[in-house]
Amino acid sequence: MVHSVDLTFDDELDEAVRARWRALSDLGLPSLSTHQGASNRPHITLLAGETLDLHGRPVFEPFTVRLGAPLTFPRRSGAVLALGVVPTLELLALHHRVAAVVEGGFDHTRPGAWTPHVTLSRRIVAEQTGAALEALASLGPLPDGEVLGLRFWNGDTRTVTELLAP
Repeated sequence: MVHSVDLTFDDELDEAVRARWRALSDLGLPSLSTHQGASNRPHITLLAGETLDLHGRPVFEPFTVRLGAPLTFPRRSGAVLALGVVPTLELLALHHRVAAVVEGGFDHTRPGAWTPHVTLSRRIVAEQTGAALEALASLGPLPDGEVLGLRFWNGDTRTVTELLAP
């Protein structure tokens, strides 16, 4: 199972992302709103891998984050639909600090190859993309928000360990 180190948001930005999950679900489109577990909350994954070994905790201070335009990542079972994240100096510096204390991870999540994003759906097919983009656009712009929490997701045990909580 996959493990990850993730950033979580303030309440306003968290709810804005959840509203987008619901908008997709309301149209019958795949959405992360269908998973109701406590670990399922909007987040930015900093590192992910089959195994991740944490060797300390990175220095972390909350900072402002801006979510951007929708984007897709192709997969065999439909595309991942996500919101891009503006890669600020604070975000990139934190990503490097996390990578420095975490061993392992998929190559595409390591510094120099990582695309910061917030996942909305994991299985959008081409024919659904137009409706999904219209639904997202109808909600208007996203507010800027704060990243307040840093967590470790253990996919084997399905548990979250807060590395820094609000």
